[in-house]
Amino acid sequence: MFVALIFVAILQFGQIFAANILVLEGLPSPSHHVLFSVVNKALVARGHNVTAISADIDKNPTSNLTYLHLDKVYEILYGGSDVNLVDIGKVNPWATIAVLTYYTLKAFDGILISSGYKKLLDYPDDFKFDLVIYDFIGGPTLLGFHHKFGTPPLIGLTGYNAVSQTSPLLGSPYHPAYVAHHCRLEENKCFLKRVENYLLHWADYLIRKYYFLSKIKAGLSTDFPDLPSLAQLEETAQLALINNHPLFEAAEPKLPGVIGVAGLQIQDPKPLPDDLAKLASERAFVFFSLGTNVQPEMLGEDRLQHIVEAIRELKQFTFFWKVKGKLEMEIPANLVIRSWFPQSDLLAHPNAKLFISHCGLLSTHESTWRGVPMLGVPIFLDQFMNIAQSVKSGMALEYDIRNVSKETFKAAILELITNPVYKKNAMIRSRLFRDQPEKPLDRALWWIEYILRNPDENIFKSEASKINIIQRQDVDVVAFLLSIFLVIVYTFCKLIGAILKKCLKKNKPKKD
Repeated sequence: MFVALIFVAILQFGQIFAANILVLEGLPSPSHHVLFSVVNKALVARGHNVTAISADIDKNPTSNLTYLHLDKVYEILYGGSDVNLVDIGKVNPWATIAVLTYYTLKAFDGILISSGYKKLLDYPDDFKFDLVIYDFIGGPTLLGFHHKFGTPPLIGLTGYNAVSQTSPLLGSPYHPAYVAHHCRLEENKCFLKRVENYLLHWADYLIRKYYFLSKIKAGLSTDFPDLPSLAQLEETAQLALINNHPLFEAAEPKLPGVIGVAGLQIQDPKPLPDDLAKLASERAFVFFSLGTNVQPEMLGEDRLQHIVEAIRELKQFTFFWKVKGKLEMEIPANLVIRSWFPQSDLLAHPNAKLFISHCGLLSTHESTWRGVPMLGVPIFLDQFMNIAQSVKSGMALEYDIRNVSKETFKAAILELITNPVYKKNAMIRSRLFRDQPEKPLDRALWWIEYILRNPDENIFKSEASKINIIQRQDVDVVAFLLSIFLVIVYTFCKLIGAILKKCLKKNKPKKD
């Protein structure tokens, strides 16, 4: 009997922990891939087989992790382009919607001609995947494969944080009255801002439904001729894992199927490489990174000169600056430039005094988790909102890198390092972020394997996913009630008019 129980347990373990998982990374973004890479490796470590299709791939993937490279995406997006993200800066939310739509459709053009896309197309239709995970922020550009392989259980995962973006999957409600649209760089502070926010939600919805999805469907129709509507495919999702935590976003209602996993990329700190460990241990240091999208030449020679001269004068600190390529100027002795640093591990070092960051969401999470004050130099999109939250908490300052000068840059650095209030607030915020029942990665893995254990359950979706936005927002109900009210008012006015007319006629003096 005991042997039989062990045998059954082994079988169950195999069913749960040896799944064949397809990961669809349709949005070309190195930062989003950081999140997916961590999840992919963790799933493999738990015994699963993972096949991931992505524009960003790990150089040395572990066994049981297969990457299919979307090798043409970045070439199509940036080939021959001289777009300077620093010069773009803040743009109005209407332009942001247009830019993001254009970016995603342009990336989709690259997807369709990539070798990884063609390889996955060559897989037999009856190839068995037990689960599909996809980055839904990039849209359903790769969901044709979900249909091709028999619509296995579907989970959304993204490096983005907006709860409302899970609406196409689970029917999450929109709250334009008090939750800013994800393309807005500020909160709703007055009536006109709420009007704009309301219109943004509607415009985004209509553009997505009638333009964006139709473009994707048309592009996929050749390779997937019997593809149902993409909206229907999205609605088969059972869960959405998003890069969300109340510390960093405005509070809003969340369906039980929307799981916040902010910080899942943050692991226990590993020892630094020997040469870096030696440099970091010598004295207090500042880590400087503008992320993966901003290159030093985008700043321009004049701005770079001001930054480097400010660093040169702060001889008491070592500066580690993540830069791709070389700076064509004299580098001060206290500045260490490399194309890559183990960012999270470096921020965990006791000598880390400040993080000068572009304020991408992952970087903001890592700085907060490690309790390191930030000098935020937001470049574009959500980075302005991210630093605003950190400034509000008292652990950061915002600095306009477009108008940098040696004096103001140096002064901002010294203020953050020498004023203990920033470190104190950073540690408070770190404690709040870490105070969770389990690690964010463990939470993500548990929910992924929950769907593997219960593939036919679909209990986390709102009924809103089955109705259109007009019904969801009660626009039809309000219009109906307003119509009744207007009919009543009209009838009442006509009745009063008729009575008055009759009374006036009755009281009118008769002629002799």
